[in-house]
This record gives sequence, structure tokens and C-alpha cells, in this order.
Amino acid sequence: MKTPFGEGLGKQGLTLVEVLVALAILALLGPVVGAFIAYLNTNTRAELQSQAVTLAQERLEALRLQNPQALPSSGCVTESVSRRSRTFTVQTCYCSQANLCGPGARFIEVRVYVEGESNPVYRVATVFTQL
Repeated sequence: MKTPFGEGLGKQGLTLVEVLVALAILALLGPVVGAFIAYLNTNTRAELQSQAVTLAQERLEALRLQNPQALPSSGCVTESVSRRSRTFTVQTCYCSQANLCGPGARFIEVRVYVEGESNPVYRVATVFTQL
């Protein structure tokens, strides 16, 4: 069966109104998606920092139980620790500030790195003394 010329032509493609509505929806979704991605990045970084703080606290607690005179008087010790499918490097440095080290005291700095990063996620320093 033949259709008359011109019939059915309006059924092809998109109208200008449909295109404008689609563009308006995309314009509204763009900033929302950008904000969501920024939120995810901030949340991931906060989670990494929280895990790094926990690792540093655990390291300092283990050292706190030791006699400061038994701790090294220089150098750094590095260990790898896995938490929640992430690998962290915990670096413990002794007496990097020599004026804070003595016979009964040790200046200790703990730095926690995420695998693949050169800057520490968390850093803490303290002085352990003999009481």
C-alpha cells in the first residue's frame, strides 16, 4: 500500500523542543555530577587520612611500651601494612632533631604514606622520655 507524499515525514528525528528539553536536563545534571565526583574524592581522602592516623597511633602505642633508651638513636624503620585492600608505608624516624634526643629521651616521627604517593598522608612527632 502506497502512502501519499508527505505523510509520515513528521515522525522522523527529534523536534526542536525535544532537543531543548534534553539540553536543559544535561545542563542541570552537569553540576550535580561534578559535585558528586568532588564529594567522592573528598570522602576517599578522608578515609585514607583516618586509616593513616590509626596506623600512626598503633605504631606509637607499640613504641610507648618500650624503654626510650632501648630505641635507636638515629635512622628510620619502614614497614608495609595493608588495610582495607590498600597498602600503606609506615616510616618511623628516630632523633631527626638531635637536640631533642638524650640519654633518656628520643624524638620520634611517624609518617604514613599511601602506596604510590611521595607525600605522607599523615605525620606525627613526639618525644618519649624515661619517667
